[in-house]
Amino acid sequence: ITIGGADTGYDWEHPAIRPHYRGYKGDGVAADHAYNWHDAIHTQSPLNGDANNPCGFDIKSPCDDQTHGTHTMGTMTGDDGQGNQIGVAPGAQWIGCRNMERGWGQPSTYLECFEWFLAPTDTAGLSPRPDKAPHVINNSWYCAVSEGCTDRAVDTLLEIAVTNLKRAGIFVVVSNGNAGSSCASTDGPPAYFDSSFSVGAVNSDEQVARFSSRGPVTRDGSTRIKPNVAAPGVNVRSCVPGNAYANYQGTSMAGPHVAGLVALILSARPDLAGQVEIIEDLIEQTAVFRPDTFGCTADAAARPNNVYGYGRVDA
Repeated sequence: ITIGGADTGYDWEHPAIRPHYRGYKGDGVAADHAYNWHDAIHTQSPLNGDANNPCGFDIKSPCDDQTHGTHTMGTMTGDDGQGNQIGVAPGAQWIGCRNMERGWGQPSTYLECFEWFLAPTDTAGLSPRPDKAPHVINNSWYCAVSEGCTDRAVDTLLEIAVTNLKRAGIFVVVSNGNAGSSCASTDGPPAYFDSSFSVGAVNSDEQVARFSSRGPVTRDGSTRIKPNVAAPGVNVRSCVPGNAYANYQGTSMAGPHVAGLVALILSARPDLAGQVEIIEDLIEQTAVFRPDTFGCTADAAARPNNVYGYGRVDA
């Protein structure tokens, strides 16, 4: 099973995720980054004042210019074989695309990674191969107004991409956002899209995290319920660049748990590969229900609701 990650890049040589990188061919053997890595960052983001990106631009092998991406990938696939089994699905392989320059992206970079995942290319950006696409993509980001997602017309471009990936049989996991604790705070694309599988955050007591965004969705006037489900997102230990580990929090940490869960399902049931809606139903119907006690849903006992969705995922 292959997991795709779109983020700030990845420290692929970290011992927790190196063995699981699809381009890794063994110690002492040159890695093959073709079809396994793409960089959508071609220049500095205008939102970053410091011009010195530690990774550079248009890079041909994975590098993390912040730490965020490495942490999320560790939660999906991490295991160094020395006791740091931080990943939900350490038996899976991963591929990656950098869509943010030190945490800041724009519609074009987000779209470029979505397009690449649909049909990964070689390191020159040529010879696309849909057969190299991942089974599931984690997206621990949202496109802010300051990044260029200023209106529904721009959002629709991202929504078309998510919808087409889903139609191609690729499961798209999206973090629901950190704009809580107010109701109707799920408004960052792609979290609010109907086609996105959005994930809220809970703590170790299975209570919703204060920061976790809630529904209903008002940005497009749909009032749809979001998130779809919830997962651990507080004090999550994972890997960070420099062979280190750190505890982070956010719905960015919750989403990777669900991407890993999709990989576990496909490991057990490979015949479900490409059956996105069936897998969505499996995850939702097996989730541990929690009622909405925050008044974001008309009926607190409704399932799904605007705080936990269908509930906390249960692998």
